[in-house]
Amino acid sequence: MNSQGLHANTQTDSQLWQQMKNGSELALGKLIKKYFNLLQNYGYKFIKKEDFVKDCVQEVFVEIWSRRNTVAQPESVRAYLLSCVRKKILRESVRQKVNHEEEVIDIENDLNFVEFSPELQIIEQENIQENTQKIANLLNLLPKRQREVVYLRYYQNLERDEIAQIMGINSQSVSNLLQVAFKTIRENWSGFMIYYVLLLNTML
Repeated sequence: MNSQGLHANTQTDSQLWQQMKNGSELALGKLIKKYFNLLQNYGYKFIKKEDFVKDCVQEVFVEIWSRRNTVAQPESVRAYLLSCVRKKILRESVRQKVNHEEEVIDIENDLNFVEFSPELQIIEQENIQENTQKIANLLNLLPKRQREVVYLRYYQNLERDEIAQIMGINSQSVSNLLQVAFKTIRENWSGFMIYYVLLLNTML
């Protein structure tokens, strides 16, 4: 492989973003290829309508491309894209009345974020697999915002600052939500076990 090809394969998100801002459709395509599925999966946690979520993700990239001359250079491209998709889905859910045919209500408070299931297996070892149903049930006891924080931290391996950016809160609020979530976990099951499982996931 020549040095140019090697460089192309090792480009960072920031480099691709800057190239996109400079008008590179190739850089935009690489960002779409890298993040489209992740953004769709995140969107499904809010609204389980495949076409709607796919359209929202596509519109986010179209809007970013159309504003490429003025859009900022984010510290974390992944966190920025997740935040954009989150906001787009919340706005469009209200505008299009996706969940409510007759009445528009506060979609931010109404949406039930991610229902954890055994299919969202954290790691594949047999001794962990047999506990996935119990883990899923336990995580589903958490309120919506706590579930979202746990999902972003331990399933998407995002840092607290990135989660704060996505959810529109400060880093201390993220820490508080995680702390309260694990308090609930400890009260309902062995907190050590589930913390160990989630911690392993961040190391994979």
